[in-house]
This record gives sequence, C-alpha cells and structure tokens, in this order.
Amino acid sequence: MRKITFLLVASLVFLNVDAQELVAAFGCDKAMVPYYEQGWDSQAEFDTWTYTKTSSSTWMLANASKAFSTIDAKSKSSMALYYGSGQKETATSPAITVREHSQLEFYCYASGIYLVYGAWKLYAEADGVSTLLLDQFLWAQNKGYDGPSWERFTVDLSAYADKQVRFSFVYEGDYGEDEFIDGFKITQADTGESSTVHIKEGESVEFLDMSTGDVSTWNWTFEGGSPASSTERNPVVTYDKAGSYAVTLTVGDGATTATATREAYVNVSGEAPVANIALPDGAYLSPWVMMFVPTGVPLTFKDASTGNPSQWAWTIYGATPSTSNEQNPTVTYNKKGEYGIKLEVSNDLGSHVFETVDNAIQAGGEQEIWNIAPEENGDLMMMEMGWYGNYAGTNWLGMGEFAEHFDAPLANATISKVNIYFGKTTAVSTDADIAVKIVEAGADGMPGRTLGQTGLKASELAFDPNTINATEFVFDEPVNVKAGTEFFVVVGPFPNENGDDIAILLCRREEGQKCTGYQFVLDEDDNYNYLETGTWYKNSDDPVSLAVAPVLNYAVPTGVTTVDAGKQVVSRSYYNLAGMASDKPFQGINIEVTRYTDGSQSAVKTISDR
Repeated sequence: MRKITFLLVASLVFLNVDAQELVAAFGCDKAMVPYYEQGWDSQAEFDTWTYTKTSSSTWMLANASKAFSTIDAKSKSSMALYYGSGQKETATSPAITVREHSQLEFYCYASGIYLVYGAWKLYAEADGVSTLLLDQFLWAQNKGYDGPSWERFTVDLSAYADKQVRFSFVYEGDYGEDEFIDGFKITQADTGESSTVHIKEGESVEFLDMSTGDVSTWNWTFEGGSPASSTERNPVVTYDKAGSYAVTLTVGDGATTATATREAYVNVSGEAPVANIALPDGAYLSPWVMMFVPTGVPLTFKDASTGNPSQWAWTIYGATPSTSNEQNPTVTYNKKGEYGIKLEVSNDLGSHVFETVDNAIQAGGEQEIWNIAPEENGDLMMMEMGWYGNYAGTNWLGMGEFAEHFDAPLANATISKVNIYFGKTTAVSTDADIAVKIVEAGADGMPGRTLGQTGLKASELAFDPNTINATEFVFDEPVNVKAGTEFFVVVGPFPNENGDDIAILLCRREEGQKCTGYQFVLDEDDNYNYLETGTWYKNSDDPVSLAVAPVLNYAVPTGVTTVDAGKQVVSRSYYNLAGMASDKPFQGINIEVTRYTDGSQSAVKTISDR
C-alpha cells in the first residue's frame, strides 16, 4: 500500500512540474495572414503539385458550373476531376513548413448524391507518417449535404507546427462525383500586440483561442459585437456599426484564471447605405408582382437597407399617406390597383435609392401567391433523392402528401384555384387521382381541417421542358379563407408504380433559412408496410418552398358589416356574379361594396342598366 501511495504522489508532482503556465491569448480569422496559396489558375501553378493517376479521368484545370470566381473574383480555373471508372487519383502539394497558430482552408464544389461511390480524402504527411484530416463522404453524411455548392473547409494545423508537411487529396471511386477544388491556402494568425482587424459594417469575425495551459473555460466580452459575450472556445461575432472595439478573453483551468484584453482590436468602417425593402407582415409574394396586399388594411413597410442609414424618404404610390420619413411607415391602400414604391436612404457617407416599377405592388383583386422571392425565381429545381424518388412528388420513402404553408391573410379572401409548377410529370398510373386541398392550420401548426378540395388525374398534369407553366387545379366553388387564419395547400398522394416519375418544382435553401414545405410521413406496420395513418413534419432539415401558388382573391365580399351613420367613405367597388371587379357598376346584378375610414365595409345587391 505504501508503494502505491508513493507512486501516486510522484505522478502528481511530475504533472505539476510539467504543467504549462495559464496564459490568455487570442486572434481571429480576419487577422490570419496567408503564407502559402494555391489557386490552380494557370498550368504553371498547377504543375507546382504532383499528380498520380490510375484513370484517364484525373486531376486537371477546369471550371465548375458555378465558377470559383463567384467566391474569388480573380479566379480563372480550379483543380478539377470528372468521375470515371476505377479511379484512385492523387494530388500532392510540395513540402510546406507549417508555422505556429496555422490553419488550412480550401473550397470544394461537388454534388452529394453519389459520394458513396467516389469521394476524396485529405491527408497530411509529416515525419514519414500519413494522417487522415478529412473524409468528404463522412463530412457529407454528417452535414446531410446534397449540393452542389462551394463549401469552405478549414483544418487546425496546430499539431504540425514547425514541421514540413505534404498535403494530398486522394480521390478513389467508381462513377462517383465530379470534383472542383480551389482557394487552397495555409494561414497564420497575426498574434502581434500591434495587430488589428479591419472589417466593414455587417461583417462577422471568428475569434480563435490561442491560450496556453490546461484551459477548460472561456469567457469572452465583445464591445460593439453581437453577441456581446460568449463561453465558446472560438465564437463568431458580427459587428453592425462603425467604430473601434475592444475584445477581452478570460480563460480558466479550474483553479486559476488569466485575462487578455486588446483595445481597439476590431476596427469597423462605415459605408454609404444601400436601400432595400422587406415584405410587410401580411403581404404575399407572387410570381407576377413584387407583393400582393389587401385594400383597406394598414400595412407597415419595413426598411431592410444595409449600411446603417440615418434618414429615410419613402414614396408609396397609391397609399395613404403616400410619403413618409419614418424608418418603417404604416400606410393603407384604399383603392384596388397596381403601384410602385420608392425608398431613398442616406447617412454621412452617401445615399442610395430603391425604386420599383409601377406594377410592383398589387393592392386588392386577385393574384397568384407563393413563398418564393423574385430573386429566387431563377433557382427553381426538383429535389431528386436518387433511388428513393422525388421530394414533393413520386417517392418510395412513405411520404404520402406534401404541403406548402401560407401566412394568414389580413382580410377575408377566397381561393378559386391552385397553380402548381411541375418539373416532370411522367405517369404510367395515368388514372391515379392527385388531390389538392386548402387546409386550415391546426393548433399544433400542422395541417388540420380541410376547407376545400379538388384534383386531377396524373395524365392531366401540365409540363413543358422548354418553359415553366402551371397545372391549374380549379375548385368547383371558391374556398373561403378567413382573415387571421394560417392555411396550407396540401398536394398528393402521388402514384409510385414502376415508371411513375412526378415532381413539383421548389426553391431549396440552406439549413436555418426560410422553410414553408411540409411532408406527411406514413406509419408502418410490423412488416414495414405503409399504413394510412401518419404524421406531418416541417422540412426544417432541408428548407424548401414549393412552387405551389393558390390564386387568392381579396375582392369578393364574404359578408355584410353593419356601419354606423356618419362614417366617411373611402372607396366603392362593384362585383358581378362572376366575381369580376370594377370601379363602375356592371350591367345587370352587382354587389356594391363600400369601404369606410375605420376599415369596415358594407355590401348590398344592386341592379344597373349600364
């Protein structure tokens, strides 16, 4: 027993003698200085690496469909590899002496569907030992990556400080993926006491802990940053306003603490603002106009300008009031029509104007609505899931129906039909019924009570490979949607016999961004057969908005509101029995709708001989 005790005491003494002093220190990614760079922008640059091949499809110079110049404007080409058979292709850097506090970064562009059949691995060779740093296939599995997109990779090289290292990309596979690699560089943090960081308003900084000792806790304070504090080891902080800001890091080892403060470390420069307008709450996006809003309902336009403007000058054509110097003005459209909008913003460094065409905003009437922004219209695509079929279409994953969520209308409305944009409509089950329903959102936020239903046969779906056109699902009677009620358009189920291949177009976004797509996943019995029961899920892991556009009508009156005498009339509209609207009566029977200054309205039946 005494011998064991002695050994334990000796070990503790040894550890204490070897313990490194606790010292707080930090840098950041914006203060990283590159000392080795490879951009594969010329044959001479390409030839500074060595390449071994087993296939004619090997590393070369080429551009991805989305060139790396979208990331680095100076880029001319990338290191590329096109998939083939029997590949084991290696690209190896020259020997590079890695400095302290270094990191490796590079970008890769590839799809993610067939990485299981072919992908690269990144190795570092030092002192005769080769170590795996990154496995592209495992990375894609963990991230749930489908791509294609330029993805940035970073590797901490602290384990290789003061060593000569060769880095190798080894692509191995059989009919895997096309690969494009660019922006390869090794950087070192600038830890000098006089080093500073210079960024523009709205940019983010990743702070890097470089403390020594047995650090177990980190407490950061960021003057002027968001967040203002953090307990992460390497936090990311955004700076929105110009100024010079201090950063403080306190580290602890459980017994003692150490603190480092760098005054005026982050220097944020201002810039002239750029005007932009966000969608008001309750306004709908549309394939045909910038936004669709009701009449007679207050709307608050939102300033989405960048560059910290200090003054705003709005001109909101057709609205009351039509001008404002507020940052977020509230207005009302009292007359149905299509209008433009203008916003000029300024600060001490300059000004900028955002102005739309006359028909950018439709107030009242009827219009298609969806959840896809104008700048996303060109990104419509299908989400194909390999052997498992299509998201929002034919699939063998037990997803029976799909739904697109819509915010509540600000006024009572009707939906006469739903326009759905398909990317493919191949059907061997031509008589299969494809239902479309308007469904209220339930208390749990998922599709609930059905308000109206229609449908078509699979053979009736519209598709033209040369253009984007809609399939119209028309209701026998317009579906009423009450003001303040969120709703869904539910589509499906789709046929999935051998040969069926149907898919709705959609807009796909990054994780954490806007998502309005939902799927109904069927339950299974003990033999893995699908049942009719199931559960609705929001597709938050892979955010999408479906190209599903109900045609919503704010014009058709849904009832009569009692009006007190003495109220001022704002507008008077007339509707014929077909639901068409006019500022003047139609010949024959009309519904005359009068709107008042308090937002109320009255509706009466009239007859005109016009």
